[in-house]
Amino acid sequence: MVFRIIVTGSFNSGKTEFIKQISEIEPITTDKPVTEQELKEIKALTTVALDFGRLTVDEDIVIHLYATPGQERFDFIYPLLLKNALALIILGDITDEKSIKDIVKYYRKFHNLKRLPTVVALTKVDLENKVPDEKIEEYLSPLPKDIPVYRINATNKEDVKNTVLLALEMLLNSEEEHEEIV
Repeated sequence: MVFRIIVTGSFNSGKTEFIKQISEIEPITTDKPVTEQELKEIKALTTVALDFGRLTVDEDIVIHLYATPGQERFDFIYPLLLKNALALIILGDITDEKSIKDIVKYYRKFHNLKRLPTVVALTKVDLENKVPDEKIEEYLSPLPKDIPVYRINATNKEDVKNTVLLALEMLLNSEEEHEEIV
């Protein structure tokens, strides 16, 4: 069975790196030079369509990971990616208040299109200047309380793998709950 998981989040939250760390194939990326002057100071390349990676968990479970662009002008791609998606991972840069605030915005955008089991991962935990915990709690307080929030390093394969496996576990649990209701 193939599971499609969407990885989203703000510009520079680590989506491309997340895919690169876990994909068993050479990830397919659509990075192009950043055109906005204020963003060029942060990084040189940005995703303009999607990044794709694949992870085989066992002979029966294959995960396709699709990372979205982090700039709003590419939002039109969300409905296409969500068509067969089964779970959502939202990344936020723990050193950037706007990135953390944007997690709620991304959750609402995707939730309005399709309700999916969701995991939030705060990236760049290895860096200094983290946003204080109280602020993070405040910014994320509008999210449903059952959405797990993890702190990861998107350049650490184990952190990324555990985040993907948690999303898969949430998906399987939600399917079991749905079967019990029916």
